Amino acid sequence: MKNYKSRAGFTLAEVLITLGIIGVVAAMTIPTLISNIQEAHFHAKWKECYSILNNAFKMTVAENPRMIASKQNAYYPSSQFIDAILSHLHVMDTCGSNEDYDENKCDNYDVYADVPNWPVKYRWSGIANFYSRYKTLSGGKLNAYDFGQKAALLKNGAAIYFGGVHSGLTIVVDVNNFNGGPNIIGKDVYAISLTNTSWQTYANDQYIESLYFRPYGAEGTRTEKDGYQGCDASIGASANENGDINYLFQAPGAGCSYKYLNEK
Repeated sequence: MKNYKSRAGFTLAEVLITLGIIGVVAAMTIPTLISNIQEAHFHAKWKECYSILNNAFKMTVAENPRMIASKQNAYYPSSQFIDAILSHLHVMDTCGSNEDYDENKCDNYDVYADVPNWPVKYRWSGIANFYSRYKTLSGGKLNAYDFGQKAALLKNGAAIYFGGVHSGLTIVVDVNNFNGGPNIIGKDVYAISLTNTSWQTYANDQYIESLYFRPYGAEGTRTEKDGYQGCDASIGASANENGDINYLFQAPGAGCSYKYLNEK
């Protein structure tokens, strides 16, 4: 009996070694687990936002199918089109870079981020020259003007940006807005293409009834046309001499919009 009692339990050294092993394993696995949970959250929010925006688009088409989405020789969506989409969304705040530009709402995120009592609603965005604040999946700086027309903060915390240059009309979705990070195309930032797929853009007025609502990476978007469909850091245009990507559809990670929308 004495011999049994003397062998029962663990020594302090054994306990410390076991705890050390557990700590090493936790240090190796917990960051990956947290990252996977975060990415799953981003993907779920993207699906939610896409559904919300798609419904808003469909309601806008039903109300006025002959609405001009983009005027002849215009590079951006019409204000009428943007306002119609926004009228079907739960919008908390808006700011834009052209007709309704408001410096207090659009530029003050960086300037006043450290001021304790600065109104929270003015800290969500920052649209003027903000494109370079976003990164591609390969780590390059995004210098695209595809989504610089108008921004809106939705009730669910996502920020949406309207724009479009040579890739056609575009809606970019930052599922947790700029303040939430990591602000990477294909991670927490996704794009929707509004195009008639003829690519004869800007030669004539574009009516909303002629547009397709599709995520980047899907058939009929510029990511497919120019061979940037996939969701991988190696798929996309190489950065220019300044380390920038000039068009959103060329950005590594742009094709992730389609992939994560369709994954189960």
